[in-house]
Amino acid sequence: MRYLQPALYAEGKDDYAFLSPLLLRLCEDLCARHSQEPVECGPVLGLDHPACTNDAPRAERIIAAAREAAPAWNVLFIHTDGGNDPDRQREQRVAPALSLLESTFGSGNRGVAVVPICETEAWLIHDGDTLRTLLGTTLTDIELDLPPNTGAVERVADPKRVYQAAFAAGQASPRRRRRDASSLLEALGEQLPLERLRGLSAFKALEAETMDALRELRIV
Repeated sequence: MRYLQPALYAEGKDDYAFLSPLLLRLCEDLCARHSQEPVECGPVLGLDHPACTNDAPRAERIIAAAREAAPAWNVLFIHTDGGNDPDRQREQRVAPALSLLESTFGSGNRGVAVVPICETEAWLIHDGDTLRTLLGTTLTDIELDLPPNTGAVERVADPKRVYQAAFAAGQASPRRRRRDASSLLEALGEQLPLERLRGLSAFKALEAETMDALRELRIV
């Protein structure tokens, strides 16, 4: 039996709500398909840095959070929004922490970058069927104003606005209209099809980097 305990350092509350179940499913899927023996995968630990490091550089805050949680994790996902320049954001906001993780924790732990092209909300608007199910609506993708294809999803300049507009349009009853757009994030993380997300370049990069980490830990 192998053991995988993922953790997540993300930018905001909504990112934790969506990414935590999604990353758990990704880890479980990769382990189920590629490991030669059973893998026990714990729920994703949401990490936060101690208050005393609030003014420290981001990489140092992440390392402080990782130290506080050690030894309860062995793969740490580090999220930042790409802001339509994901390579630059990865280099500035994730790469320094990945380097520090390696030098601080050694071979028994790995870091993985989670960097959508713009925002994680782009992943939320990639599957109209899942949105319709959770919203309880029969509106079409066109009526929800969702991007028509995978390429269009990653070209959306403001995916958060598109998601919030689709959420508002899909509220079929006064009771549902009382909900906030954030209320679906955990369910979307649990239900969005991985195969659909694999069409997105940012998700494919995340999956490839996760596989590299699992190989280096000899889990797969």
